[in-house]
Amino acid sequence: MSASFVQHRIQAEARARKVSQERCGSTEVRIADIYKYFPFRLFGLGRNALQDLAQIEFESELELCRVNPEMLEQYLDMKRGGFRVGFVSDTYWSTDQLAQLLRSCSPGLSWDFLYASCDHGSSKSEALFEAYLAEQGIDAASSFHVGDNHTADVNGARRHGIRPRYYPQAGAALASKFQRETSIFELLCPDQPSRLDCGARTLRRAVTTKSAEHSPAFNLGLTVLGPVMAAFDAFIAARRAALARNGARVAIGFLGRDGLLPYRVWQANHGETGAYIEINRRVSMADPRTPSNRSVSC
Repeated sequence: MSASFVQHRIQAEARARKVSQERCGSTEVRIADIYKYFPFRLFGLGRNALQDLAQIEFESELELCRVNPEMLEQYLDMKRGGFRVGFVSDTYWSTDQLAQLLRSCSPGLSWDFLYASCDHGSSKSEALFEAYLAEQGIDAASSFHVGDNHTADVNGARRHGIRPRYYPQAGAALASKFQRETSIFELLCPDQPSRLDCGARTLRRAVTTKSAEHSPAFNLGLTVLGPVMAAFDAFIAARRAALARNGARVAIGFLGRDGLLPYRVWQANHGETGAYIEINRRVSMADPRTPSNRSVSC
C-alpha cells in the first residue's frame, strides 16, 4: 500500500507540473495542486481528503528532513561576517511552510530573505533569481549562491550574474547502487518500506560527495563495504549492550580471515575492547598408507 501510494503521488506531481506548464508556461505548483491529481478513490478516500493528505505529507517532511552540517556552518559564518543571507528554493512548499521546515531542522535559524518558487510562479531556472535581485536591491556581482543542482543553481545563478558555488549531489554510480539495494531489499523484506532507512542513504550521499575520486577499490569501500561494515559494527555493539544489560559477561572476538576487517572497524570505533584470533582454515591430514605423507586440504 505504501509503495503504491508513493508511486501515485509521484505521478500526480508529474501531471500537475505538466498541466501548469501548458496553462501558465511554468512547471511551478503547490502541494495542494499536486494532490488534485491524486487517485483518491483508489485508496478509499474522498476528494475532501486533499488538504489532509497535503498536511500529513508536510508533517512527514518535518519529521524526516535534516540539516546539512556543512551548509549550516557556512551559513552561520556568513551571518557572523555581517553578510545578508537567505534562501532561494525550488519547492512546492509555501514560504511559510519553508520557514517552518528550516526552523524545524535548525531551531533559532534566521534569515534576511526567503523565496519559495511556488509562491512566485517561477523557478531558479526561470525568473526567480531575477525577482530576488530586484526585490532585495542586491548587486548580482557582489552575491553568490550555493546549490546542489547544476542546471537550476549554477546555470540559473550565472545567467543573472550571480556567482555560484556548486555543492554536488551523489553521482549516477551511487544512485545506481541505491536502486540495486532497494530492489534486493524489497525482494528479501517485502513487508517493510524500503524508503524509510533512518537517513542512512542521506548520510552516505553526504560522505560520498565530500570524498575525492580515487581508485575503483577505494570507491567500492566508500560506497558499499564501508556502509556494510559500519552497520555490522553497530549490530555487534547493540548485541553486546543487550547481553550486558541481562547481566552477562561479554567478550568480543573476531576470527580470521573474515574477521580481520570488522575487527579493524571495531578498533577504530571502540578501541582495544575486542580481540582478534588468527586461524588457518587449511587443515593438513597425513595419510599413513603412503610413504610420501601427502597432505589433504579440507
